[in-house]
Amino acid sequence: MSEVIEVTIPHEQVQLNGVIRFDGSVVEIFGFNDVHSVRMHIQQIEFAEVKFDKGLLAQPRIMFKGKWSNLGYNQAIDPPDQIKPELENFVNAINAAIGNDAANYPNGETQ
Repeated sequence: MSEVIEVTIPHEQVQLNGVIRFDGSVVEIFGFNDVHSVRMHIQQIEFAEVKFDKGLLAQPRIMFKGKWSNLGYNQAIDPPDQIKPELENFVNAINAAIGNDAANYPNGETQ
């Protein structure tokens, strides 16, 4: 994959805005009221997942399950409906690069 995928995730509180980026081998996360960025090579990621559930025990999030004893990365998000397809495409591109498909998600879940 040579295409760069970049998604800006806005928030009503501007300091919580974030940008996620994938260039085919490295995932980068910027913002989300954090002073440092996060970079992960796809060889460090077991799978990627995005959830949009909201409720008492559920919060929308994007998650990268780590491997090699790496905990990975989990970020709470509150994306507007219009960028949810972009987030799903982002996660699907990462899983495709890793070699994962829906059968490899935990509990057989999909996005």
